[in-house]
Amino acid sequence: MKKNFVIYACAALALCGQTACSDFLEEDTRGKVFSNVLAEQSGLESALTGAYTGWSSTWAYGFTNGWATETTLGGDDLTCPPGTGNTQEFDRFDVKDTNSSIPSVFQGCYKAIQGANNVLENYQSCSGDPAVIEQIAAEALFIRAASYFWLVRMHGEVPLVLSSEYNEANVTMEKATVRAIYDRIERDLTDAIKVLPDARRNGEDGRPNKGTALALLAEVYLAEAGWPLKETDKYSLAASTAKQVLDNRALYGFDFEDSYDVLYGNDESDPNIINKEDIWVIPCNRSTGHGNAMYAYWAYPGEIGGWDVVFAELTFYNEFPEGPRKDATFALEFTSQDGTHFTWQQLANPRPYYRKLMQDPASSNFFNSESNIPMRMLRFSQTALTYAEAKARSGEGVDALAYECLNTIRTRAGLPTYSGLSAEDFANKCVDERAWELCGERVRWFDLVRLEILADVVAKRDPADNPPINAITEDVYLFPIPEHDGLLNPSLNN
Repeated sequence: MKKNFVIYACAALALCGQTACSDFLEEDTRGKVFSNVLAEQSGLESALTGAYTGWSSTWAYGFTNGWATETTLGGDDLTCPPGTGNTQEFDRFDVKDTNSSIPSVFQGCYKAIQGANNVLENYQSCSGDPAVIEQIAAEALFIRAASYFWLVRMHGEVPLVLSSEYNEANVTMEKATVRAIYDRIERDLTDAIKVLPDARRNGEDGRPNKGTALALLAEVYLAEAGWPLKETDKYSLAASTAKQVLDNRALYGFDFEDSYDVLYGNDESDPNIINKEDIWVIPCNRSTGHGNAMYAYWAYPGEIGGWDVVFAELTFYNEFPEGPRKDATFALEFTSQDGTHFTWQQLANPRPYYRKLMQDPASSNFFNSESNIPMRMLRFSQTALTYAEAKARSGEGVDALAYECLNTIRTRAGLPTYSGLSAEDFANKCVDERAWELCGERVRWFDLVRLEILADVVAKRDPADNPPINAITEDVYLFPIPEHDGLLNPSLNN
């Protein structure tokens, strides 16, 4: 076994031994010898744990913080206070390579990819239970695919690293084409789907099952059908893949929830905080260094101790349909620790805030910079709307299942159902519903980009919100590679 494999694995093990966030991230490695660690199933499992931690190091990198949300501020669902530097760059379409929020996702994804590569290079020669080892490898494929999916949508062309072994050529590695990156994502997810079980391994919420990988693959196909690839034949694949999740929802443990109290309750003490809509989550535990810094002060107004980083755009809030979903989505009144009451109009930043991004006000941990609320990455409602939209755009016509998906969500939101729409009108209604149902969940920005409707949406921005600095063209659809990485490898600046 190559020496560097042991170095990488031991580094991952050391990190995981210090910062666990779920049962499968809590392995005590003290006193163990790792001379040939990846030749044994226990070592491979620990290397996989290291891959997962790339997504969840709260104040360093990954998705369990507000930095990942800041990168989606160009959408019309979220905005930030004026004069907030790096954060405001996203909202004003003027993102520079020195932006301090970008590295969180960029570095976190590559750390996860490195860990996944470690597993995938060694699992075939690993001793242990063959079935479990295959499942470990399938989870690694999912991790690598999900990480590259975020990277390619944020940056377009990036290095396609498929080996954990360092060599001098890595310093000058060229960026891969968007097509090549998506090819790898498709292949990894397809291979993972063949092996992942119907139920999450060990019953642990942070692991993908077959339905999780299918749901993510449907999102990948939907993205490929839009900008920049515009491979519209992928709409049919997006629909058929999402349909597998819908048809087998009971098998995979997914379904619609009836109540927004369940969806957005955000009571970290609730043992059932993971609900039926949670297709892909990142478990969080602030006591072990893996807290969720998004569902905390990041999304609170300063008047109650929050950091005033993100809140709702005025036009988006005003156009949001009235009903129980709007009531559950937005926070309009607030009470500080000393009992002072505020309406949103009385705030220094007079905007509705996102209740769905805040903890339950009754929680004993409400006033905190971190929470134990899982980071929700993909919900069943999103998969349902992906099916409905993709089916309408596939040229195959809108079927009863597509209407069921859209109308189930609208009924829950207290809105009238649709019928008899043209395929184009139906698809546009699905996009609107995605905006309202998934707002604040890091989805809207990518929808506006893939559909190339960003300029039309930004034109409706309220004058009181941040005005764009640059014209809304394809030039603002992607973000630059972080300066630090560009300095290390000048090829990334091309």
